[in-house]
Amino acid sequence: MRDEAMINSFSRRSALGLGLGVVGAAAVGCSNEGRGVQNAPGGEDLQLPISLERPELEGTTLSKVPDVPPAYSKLPMPGFQSVQEKPGRGGEVSTFTITWGVPAELDGNVWYETLNEALGVTLKPIVAPAQSFGDKLVTTIASGDIPDITTNEPSYRGRAARKYLPQGVFHDLRTFLGGDKVKKYPNLALVPAYAWQNSRINGAIYGVPCYRNRTIGGTISYRADWAAKGGFDGKPANADELFEWLKAMKAGGGKDTYPLATIDQTFNFCGGQVQGVPSGWREEGGKLTKDLETDEYEAALIFANKLWNEGLVHPDVLTLTPNAAEYQGYFTSGRVGVCNGSIDAYFGVVGQFAKVREREPEAQCDVLVPPGRDGGRGVITPDLGFYCMLSIPSSVTDEARIDELLRVIDYLAAPAGSLEYNLVHYGVEGHNYTVKDGLPVGTTDEKIAAESFLMQLSAFNYGFFFPGAPAEEAATCQRYAEQMTECFVPDPTAGLDSESSYSKGDALSALVQDFVNGIVTGRKPISDLAELRERWKKNGGDDVRHEYEQALAEQ
Repeated sequence: MRDEAMINSFSRRSALGLGLGVVGAAAVGCSNEGRGVQNAPGGEDLQLPISLERPELEGTTLSKVPDVPPAYSKLPMPGFQSVQEKPGRGGEVSTFTITWGVPAELDGNVWYETLNEALGVTLKPIVAPAQSFGDKLVTTIASGDIPDITTNEPSYRGRAARKYLPQGVFHDLRTFLGGDKVKKYPNLALVPAYAWQNSRINGAIYGVPCYRNRTIGGTISYRADWAAKGGFDGKPANADELFEWLKAMKAGGGKDTYPLATIDQTFNFCGGQVQGVPSGWREEGGKLTKDLETDEYEAALIFANKLWNEGLVHPDVLTLTPNAAEYQGYFTSGRVGVCNGSIDAYFGVVGQFAKVREREPEAQCDVLVPPGRDGGRGVITPDLGFYCMLSIPSSVTDEARIDELLRVIDYLAAPAGSLEYNLVHYGVEGHNYTVKDGLPVGTTDEKIAAESFLMQLSAFNYGFFFPGAPAEEAATCQRYAEQMTECFVPDPTAGLDSESSYSKGDALSALVQDFVNGIVTGRKPISDLAELRERWKKNGGDDVRHEYEQALAEQ
C-alpha cells in the first residue's frame, strides 16, 4: 500500500487501498431503482427516526444547502469519543456482508481483535463475494438461520431478497429508533433524514441505511486549459455554447485528442442532462411518461449524434464506455479532455486532477455542472443517499439483545473525526496506520494492510475530506455539490416496486442501450427511435409503467 492510501476523500474513495471494499465503485454503479417508499400497511403510527445536526469540529464547513454534506479541511487526531461505553456484553455477534475482494484472515488479525475489544463482543463474520451475494442472501434468509446483523442491498445484488423484507423476516426498526428514540444511539441519530426516507420499504425501516452523499454522479471533469487554448474561456451556459466549448477543447488538446470518450458523457451528459431529459420518468396527474418517450430524449440523441459527426467523440467510444479504468486512464494521460465520476473522485492527492498533474504539472482541470439547453441549469438525478442497510432478524426477540445489536451498529456508524471512526475505517494506530502531520498514513506492509474485514458493515460515508491536498479543495468540492442540488430532478418512481422492472429491466436496458449506441454513432438513423419506443413498450415497458402507476396511486 502506498503511503497516500489514506490520504483521500472518505465519502467515496476511503476504501481504496485500505481493504474496506471498493465502496465507491459498487455504489456508483448500482441503480436507485427498487427501493420502497410506499406507506406501510399497518404501522402508520410509527415514526421515522429524527436526524440531528453533525458536530461542527474545527476545520468543518457545514453547508446551508439541504442534503449537502460537510467539508473538512482537517479532522482531529486521534479524535473525539462518540461512544461513551462498550456496546456489547461479552458474547458473539454474527454478521453477513458483501465483499469485492479476498476476505481477511482473522487469526492473529490485530485490527479484528482490537475492534472486538472496543465493541465488547466477538464478531463472527460471514462474507459473500459480490458475484454470489444475492443468491447467498436468499438462501441464508430461507434457511431461517439469519446472522444477527445482516447486510441487505435491496436495489442491486440483493434485489432477489427484497421481497422477504416486508414479510416479517427483519425487524421494522421504527419500533426501536422512531422519533427521538434514536437519540439513545447518538451516531444513528446523525443518519441523514433522506437516508431514512429513501431506504423505506412499504413505509417501514428494515435496516439502518449505510448512508452516503447524494451528489454521486451528474457532473463531468474536464481540461480547462485545452478549452482556453482552443479559444473558449470560462464555461458553457447552454447547449450551443457547449458545442463550441467541445470544439475548442479538441482544438486545444491537439492532434489525436478528443473531448469525449464514452456514451455516458456524449449522450447522457451532453445530450440528456443538458436537453432536460427527465430522470427516468415524468409524472403528471398520476400518469407516467418514460424518458425515451419525450421530445427532450429525441433532442438529446440528435445532439449526441451531432457531436459524433463533428469528430468530438473518441472512435473507440463503444469499447471505452463500459471500461471505467480505461477511459479514466485516457483522461489522466491526456488523450481525452473529459471524464466523469463521483464529484469527490476529482479532488485530493489521488483524485483525477492530481493524476493529470502528475503527467502535466501545469495542467488546469475543472468541473462542469450541466447547463440547461437554453441557459440555467440542466438535470441531475439525485442519488438516494444510501447503498445498503444493516438489518436485525425478527428471530431476535429479546429487547436487551436488540439494544446490544443497535449499539454495535451505532459504533460502526461513528462520524468522521471520532476515535471510533478512525478504528473502524483506518484500523489500529501504530499498526495499520500512523499519523503524520495530523493525517492518517496507511502501512506499507501488505499483510497488515489486508487485515481490514468489515467491508459493507462500515459503509457509512458522508462528507468531503482530502487530507494532504490544499485545504480549499474540500470547500470547492462542497460548492460544486451545492450547485448540483439546483439541478436535482428526482425520479418519481425511485423506490417504488415493480415486478416487471425486476424481471424485464435488464433486457429493456440492453434494448435501449443498443439503439442509443447505434443512433449516437450513426449506425442507426434517428427515425429508429420510433421502433425503439414500440419495442420497449411491447417487451415489458408498459407493464413496468402500469405497476409504477399503481404503486403511485397507493402512496
